[in-house]
Amino acid sequence: MAIQTTGARVKKGAGGSLIRDGAPSLIENLKSFLKKLRNININMDIHLRKDISGRDIFFFTTQLSLMLETGTPLNTSISAISTQIENPRFRGIIDGIAADIEDGRLMSEAMERYPDIFPDIYISMVKAGEGTGNLHEMLNRLVRFQKKREEFLAAMKNAMTYPAVLSIVATFVVIFILTFVFPKFEDLFENIMDQLPITTRILMRLSNFLLSYWYMVIIILGVSVYSIYRFLRSKKGKQIIDRLKINIPFLSGIFIKIYVSQLMSILGFLIGSKVPLLEALRIARRSANNIIFAGFIDKILESAEKGEGLSPPFIEAPFIPETVRQMIKTGEGSRNLDTVMLKLGDYYDEEISNQMKMLSTIIEPVLLIVMGVVVGLIATSLILPIFKLSRAVR
Repeated sequence: MAIQTTGARVKKGAGGSLIRDGAPSLIENLKSFLKKLRNININMDIHLRKDISGRDIFFFTTQLSLMLETGTPLNTSISAISTQIENPRFRGIIDGIAADIEDGRLMSEAMERYPDIFPDIYISMVKAGEGTGNLHEMLNRLVRFQKKREEFLAAMKNAMTYPAVLSIVATFVVIFILTFVFPKFEDLFENIMDQLPITTRILMRLSNFLLSYWYMVIIILGVSVYSIYRFLRSKKGKQIIDRLKINIPFLSGIFIKIYVSQLMSILGFLIGSKVPLLEALRIARRSANNIIFAGFIDKILESAEKGEGLSPPFIEAPFIPETVRQMIKTGEGSRNLDTVMLKLGDYYDEEISNQMKMLSTIIEPVLLIVMGVVVGLIATSLILPIFKLSRAVR
């Protein structure tokens, strides 16, 4: 970055220092350059390392809301919060935002430089707060929104943790039995191999295969996992999975409620924060993680742009629950759409939590039964031949 000195008159001052009349001093230009360079480095670092958690952002938002509510100036608040942030990279970002505000930028403009950290809904609500002069209220809304999302994700993780752990343990138990227990009986069963039960012979061959070609198994599993991952990341794979989520029996109801809850919460918070409807819909569209549901939001956006309202696409969509259709139509008629949407979001969050708990309670005994059957089959495949051998010895 070149430092402009053209058009500025330079003279020698006291102590031999160079002083420029009519333009910032060389030292000030250097300071400005170093500040911009520091911000660039911060921005580059954030794109290279995205290890900033939702808790970091939640802490920053909560603290900033409290400090603004007490009347502390924005820049002073951000600088004070920066010293309390433990994550060094996030602290660097907050320092960069504070530097941008010192340079005369709005907080929302400073946050737009970090799209991987601050989502569209966050920036839009901050921008709305700046426009209305009520930033701390918007930050309070953001705190409630973030808390709601974190609680929802925590409930989902808790519901699926035990079944996942049980599945992993069962897999390792089976692998251990096949690779460490079965080989010890190979010599014992060698002379009666033709008389062994079919399950024992299959498991013995599987055990030998795992011990002889374990590297091939690892390679095949690795290639399979990588191929599935690439397929799921591809456009065609994502379309197939997204269609299954909407149409698969039983599970489709949970996925639809998740998408509806997310849409209602985002739109409710944005519309209630005085964000323009079309902008709120565009943000919700970018937040949608299902192609089919994103297409549905496109129809809502098109209907709103034509002045036809939001309810027609909700009524026409076959996968939208009847409760949502009726309440959106009612909220639109009463001009109380944001409240209706937030209530719908809360209602479906609770519904999802209950359904996930029910699914977890169903999955747990099923997995235990399957694990018991597998382990029992393996055990009987070992015990029955031993009984045969003991009878033969007698």
